[in-house]
Amino acid sequence: MSAAPFELLIDGEVRRILVELTDGGLVVREGDDVLEAGVRRISANELRFRWGERPLRVFLVRDGERTFVALDGRQYLVAESRSEPGRSGGGDDKASGTRLRVKAPMPGKVTKIAVSEGESVRKNQTLVIVEAMKMENEIKTSIDGVVTKVQVAVGDLVDAEKALVEVEKT
Repeated sequence: MSAAPFELLIDGEVRRILVELTDGGLVVREGDDVLEAGVRRISANELRFRWGERPLRVFLVRDGERTFVALDGRQYLVAESRSEPGRSGGGDDKASGTRLRVKAPMPGKVTKIAVSEGESVRKNQTLVIVEAMKMENEIKTSIDGVVTKVQVAVGDLVDAEKALVEVEKT
């Protein structure tokens, strides 16, 4: 089969890939990187991949033009890349030059708040844990700063793109 080109927005970064379907698998190329995997559909929202001897379960949730992917304890937001003003790829939203609004990457339930208002945080620190698709997803900050507002509580059900925590850059 011929390879189909895709330009995707994955966690806010534009990625250009070629995908070729094979019997029982696929080949993904990004630049010089090549990934070959066996693929099997388990259900409408679950796939099983095999890289060599390593099996992986992948959960997918579609929300309009976006797809939320949970793989190996990490979550990704995948959307078609478009150069529309104001279009966000999810995750963090720069509310102003020094403030960051951290959002839920997918629908789920808040199971833990790891920070409190006024607390100093460092880049990649876990702020909130949201359970989605039977997995705990650590929602982290992408900047060093101080938590100015926690907008959710344990037990809250949140939609994708729901603001969880605001962080002021230090």
